[in-house]
Amino acid sequence: MSESLRRLISANPSVPLLAVVTVLFVWMSADEGGFHGTTFLPMTLALLALLVVGLLALPLPRPSRAQWAAIGLIAGYAAWSYLSIIWADQQGMAWDGANRTAMYAVVLALFSLWPIRGPVAAAIAAAYALGIAGIGIVELLRAAGTDNPIAFLDEGRFHEPTGYANSNVALWMTAFWPALLLAGRRELPAWLRGPLLGSAGLLVALAMLGQSRGWVVVMPAMVLLAVALIPGRGRTIAALAMVTVAIAVISHPLLEVYRQFDADTVGSQGMTEAARAMLVVFVLLTFAGVAWALVDRAPVVGSAQRRRLGTALVVGFAVTCLAGLAAFSVVRGNPASEAADAWNEFKDGTAESSSDSARLGTIGGSYRYDYWRVAWHSFEESPLIGVGADNFGREYLLHGESGQTPAYPHSVEMRTLAQTGLIGVLLLLGGIVAALVAAARPIRRRIDGIAPVAAGTGVVVFAYFIAHGSLDWFWEFPALGAPAFALLGMATAISNHSGPGNETTAGRRAAIGGSIVLALVLATSLAVPWLAERELRSARELAGEDSAAALAKLDRAAELNPLSPLPDKTAAVIERQLGDLPGAERRFRETLEVDPGDPFVYLQLATIASATGRDREAMANIRRARELNPRDAVAKQVQRRLQVGQRVTPAEVDELILRDVERRIGPD
Repeated sequence: MSESLRRLISANPSVPLLAVVTVLFVWMSADEGGFHGTTFLPMTLALLALLVVGLLALPLPRPSRAQWAAIGLIAGYAAWSYLSIIWADQQGMAWDGANRTAMYAVVLALFSLWPIRGPVAAAIAAAYALGIAGIGIVELLRAAGTDNPIAFLDEGRFHEPTGYANSNVALWMTAFWPALLLAGRRELPAWLRGPLLGSAGLLVALAMLGQSRGWVVVMPAMVLLAVALIPGRGRTIAALAMVTVAIAVISHPLLEVYRQFDADTVGSQGMTEAARAMLVVFVLLTFAGVAWALVDRAPVVGSAQRRRLGTALVVGFAVTCLAGLAAFSVVRGNPASEAADAWNEFKDGTAESSSDSARLGTIGGSYRYDYWRVAWHSFEESPLIGVGADNFGREYLLHGESGQTPAYPHSVEMRTLAQTGLIGVLLLLGGIVAALVAAARPIRRRIDGIAPVAAGTGVVVFAYFIAHGSLDWFWEFPALGAPAFALLGMATAISNHSGPGNETTAGRRAAIGGSIVLALVLATSLAVPWLAERELRSARELAGEDSAAALAKLDRAAELNPLSPLPDKTAAVIERQLGDLPGAERRFRETLEVDPGDPFVYLQLATIASATGRDREAMANIRRARELNPRDAVAKQVQRRLQVGQRVTPAEVDELILRDVERRIGPD
């Protein structure tokens, strides 16, 4: 090992672990945002293993009190989420939600337990941003290179690699902030600043292809936060201005992808033109970033000149903001009245944009207000402990007003209130506040040139995750939540640890031993549902070819994860399709033992009872299905047919469900 590398690791003992984690984050992002259990559960196991390695091999962690509070409270929130399995109606969903939260606690600990210097923190953030930009280029080229890019578009909105357009936008923007905020820093080499600036432009362009209205809502506040928080405001403004001008130039081909979308006739020309424009912007901004870095280092540009230029940029930014507000007032009227009208439009869920207009210009056409209303109702029913982690879906079936069937309340705040109650709110909020207090120290102290920038970048990324996540279900995408908690943890770790302690060897051994015991318990909680999920996914792939093998795998999945109804429910559907109605009925009843409130199961039981001539039992089951999901159009139709003495077959119900799904798919 070279002397320079030895010094680097001595000052930043966790850097090898964090480098591995950064690679894992990029890999997880490319795999549907880490949403599925077959991705995030083994990922969390890997992160947990790295944490244990760090505790065993690295120096004894000595975080500050604020850091300990942050780690402890977020870990406490994960423990509370696990505890909510006890009272949750859908215990399998609660277990899933608790495991996701545990992942964020592990990530926060990994990135905040050991000290890290500013330049290394900046390098890790930059590597993450460039990795995500690389994914963006790959997905962009794939979409532009196909004759029919509809596989990459959801109603004209770019949704790969996560599979959901809004989370896709959030993925690009999570990486955008490190790229933008580090691109203008004089401490970084030119070969790095250029690609960072180019990546910032590319990532914003990709975000525009996603047409996320929540992104447009939060961006002004995020820009103001970044300018106000990060030292060297002139550099942030200059980088932002360069990216803004570049995006304005290519905005037409970017918006045309959505405007010209037609599910029946979509072609590759619009996507190809957009991709070409985006790659040109990436190259030009990369060269501009390199040129900026070279000028920065030129001896003819003195520090006094740089300060004057920075001051001029800040003043120009302030004037531009005021001018923009004045222009808005002239064109649209009183901003307060406009905001009130927008809120009313949002509450009504009206004014969805048409296919020939920009979706970004509207705020209606969404059911989020109704989701939040139901989440608040759930909180009022159980204000102290909540209804259980990730147990929103059934609440919405009972109390919602739209025809949608959301599994999550589309807001991190409403998720926390409704599902974990006031206790959960205090734990999560306390952990976040403690982390922000710890992160404020390196930002305020100006330890070295890049350290406050790196720390501020971590805070901005986390703030973006919370702000945009206030309007969508981003907590459930580990590729968004994990980097946000990681960069926040890293912000707290920048030269922000306590001095040498007086712990004894016995005390350290006891602490490490206790941590390993907890890690083993958590590893079991992660491994069991992961193995069950693998069996479930494999069974679904085999169902059409080898039903016997598929059913055997589903039995193993049910044994591994007795809290999940999915194995028995999937087995019931397979047996029903095979014509084995008694076997399907038995499986559906086993599903109810795990999840007694599933309206789909009661609908299926009603169908089977009708097909086998048990009319009274069919009516009882369909009434129960209607009680659990009063707005279900399929159950209504089945009930009407049963009431007039008609028989209903499973094939007919499948056709009704398919039509209903096609009818309901619309605004998110």
